[in-house]
Amino acid sequence: MRTEDFKLHDVSRFPVVVLHGRGLPPGYAPNWASEMEALLGQERPFVMIFPDSVEDEAHEDQKLRTVFLKANKARLAARCQGIFSVEPNKAKRLLKRAQGAVIAASFGLRFRIVGTLEEAERLAGLALAGNPVPDDVEQD
Repeated sequence: MRTEDFKLHDVSRFPVVVLHGRGLPPGYAPNWASEMEALLGQERPFVMIFPDSVEDEAHEDQKLRTVFLKANKARLAARCQGIFSVEPNKAKRLLKRAQGAVIAASFGLRFRIVGTLEEAERLAGLALAGNPVPDDVEQD
């Protein structure tokens, strides 16, 4: 895998893969799918960290991404040890957790949404090491 072939996903710390959703330009989905194909073709498992999520995604991008994920859900579940997303806003985090539970169940993925990048990194490390990853819990 050549890191220079990746424009959207930061694979410089593979098997930790980082994707900044808010930095994705309209029309990103074909490149995203190509990069995901390359990630799924790796022998080594990986985790994904989303420091921020896509906002106001173009319909065509969302559609292509959904089609790709459905077609490759078994491969993704076999390779991706978890997706760890950061949402600092508690109300938004709780909403995204409900949405994430549906995604996790549909695709057979470990999906956690936490308040800080540090926590996402910690959970990703647990997943890569084969250790249990705690469920999402709010600390008051």
